[in-house]
Amino acid sequence: MIVSHGNSAREKIKTAWGNDEGMEVDRCCDPDWWANKCQQWRTYSQNLTLTGEINSEGTQQFVVYDLLEARGKSGETDDPAVKCYQEAKALFRKGYDLCMTIPRSLDDSVLAKHEEDIKTSAETMVDAWLMDDKAAPMSERVLILGQQYEKVLLTNIPEDQKEGFFVKYSLLFSAWILLVGKQFDHCITTLSLAVDTYDDLTARIFFLRASCYFSTNQLDLGIKDLEKSLELDGNFNLAYSILGSVHMSLKNTDLALENFTTYLAKGHPDTPDNINALYSMALLKNKDGGDDYYHKAKAAEQRFKDLYGTHVSMNDVKRQAIQVYETPEEAQRLILAAMPKKQYNEKIERLIKAGILNTSYPASPDNCSRCGATHLKDTPGKPLLCCGGCKAIYYCCRECQKSDYKNHKATCKKNQQK
Repeated sequence: MIVSHGNSAREKIKTAWGNDEGMEVDRCCDPDWWANKCQQWRTYSQNLTLTGEINSEGTQQFVVYDLLEARGKSGETDDPAVKCYQEAKALFRKGYDLCMTIPRSLDDSVLAKHEEDIKTSAETMVDAWLMDDKAAPMSERVLILGQQYEKVLLTNIPEDQKEGFFVKYSLLFSAWILLVGKQFDHCITTLSLAVDTYDDLTARIFFLRASCYFSTNQLDLGIKDLEKSLELDGNFNLAYSILGSVHMSLKNTDLALENFTTYLAKGHPDTPDNINALYSMALLKNKDGGDDYYHKAKAAEQRFKDLYGTHVSMNDVKRQAIQVYETPEEAQRLILAAMPKKQYNEKIERLIKAGILNTSYPASPDNCSRCGATHLKDTPGKPLLCCGGCKAIYYCCRECQKSDYKNHKATCKKNQQK
């Protein structure tokens, strides 16, 4: 159903976004807005492609749930979040495959011919995004579909009535784009308009708006939205975990304990949120039974690794719990082992600069002493080159040798004198 709020809707959005953002308000009847979004997405997606987060068509490179299927472990957990993701992924693929049969054209005759497919594709992918946003990657093609969708919706609307017209799916499509683009304030405004207009929205809408509030440091409003999501769906257990983390950050210990306890009672034990809740309880309880929660967290993490083949990431809560309950030596080992290679190398470099270490990696023909590479740069299979002076240390390229020379210089001279 198309809903018209006329100029009142336009003014409401303008008030929230500011008059200088007027172009955003006219998205339904201004193709330049979508063209601008497509251009922004080209740059954004190129950056994400370089970091491995998405490819050029928006397919996510790594979602942890996909590891279950890849490892043949799908049947070993009954985590409902896994099932929801798989269903959302299949739904998104259905919409995306249909989208790819539609020409990338805004010509009126093309849009008229494919009108039903455009509507079905767009609304199917929005439904998938609402089920699980991780299953609905954004891409330039999806943005073009959004532009086609808006034009199709306005086909039979008189020109003087287009301003302020929208449908629920067009609002949610816009919110999807804004959230992916990290335009959190605009996403809040768009979702708020949907909340004020429609009374059949799910708990996920409030959860998504809460994530925007937290991203803009509006914690009280985020908390209210999570509580609203629980009013709508008492089994939306993820909200308990996030509420626990937020209250913990605010040092509201009793509320943090209450929400984490509820999550551990109602949530699934195979989730990263379960592990985080256990580590959090270990810190909150401390000497009052905290060690029991810490050991449960380690056991849950081992179960997670058995399923997914990887550990959960090292966040501040996990790091602090490790430092509290492990010996200093073991804590350092666990924390360093969990670091991504780039972060680990940066840590080592800081130790070198502080004079604690003399070189990034011990001298070995198997590793570049600067970056740890196992072969000549850009030439897999070719052995490393040794230092021409001392013949005792190895590098993958001239750049690494030059960068490491200030650390190696003294040792190099000593080795040449032997």
